[in-house]
Amino acid sequence: MIQNFIKEKLAKLPRPLRNKYVVVLVFFGLWLTFFDKHSLYKQIQLQGTLAELKTKQSFFKGEIKKDSEKALELSSDDKNLEKFAREEHLMKRDDEDVFIFVVKKK
Repeated sequence: MIQNFIKEKLAKLPRPLRNKYVVVLVFFGLWLTFFDKHSLYKQIQLQGTLAELKTKQSFFKGEIKKDSEKALELSSDDKNLEKFAREEHLMKRDDEDVFIFVVKKK
């Protein structure tokens, strides 16, 4: 009785869906597309992350280049080193006074 019921239902299905190889292939395709660890959705996410990381990489390479030039400039001349110390770290000589003016924004 149950076998007849199953045969009737299978007979109503289109011919390609009765083929076990097609069913397995469709299931495998759906599994890879949506549920697998390396699914299509994950691959699209990873491509977006990769693009973002490449952008950050180019930015940081530029920053490294600027900082390397600045370090070379500071190590090459004592006047540049003194200028940097005075401007960035507010250092002063013993006989000087430093006044800092802070402008309040409205």
